[in-house]
Amino acid sequence: MLTLAEAADRLGLAASTLRHQVQAGRLQARLIGKTYVVTPREVERYRREHLGKPGRPSHRPAPPDGP
Repeated sequence: MLTLAEAADRLGLAASTLRHQVQAGRLQARLIGKTYVVTPREVERYRREHLGKPGRPSHRPAPPDGP
């Protein structure tokens, strides 16, 4: 089992992003006390099905070249 913070590190995401995904039903996790945990298998399923999909850009576009 992995915490959401550990899963987020593996996926290159913020833990808060994964919490939103759990609440939206896109990532299956279990709440143990105050900590969400997820299986490595579920992390890989999420990576295959949700990462790399079109959406909001994760970085700013490059500035235009020269004047």
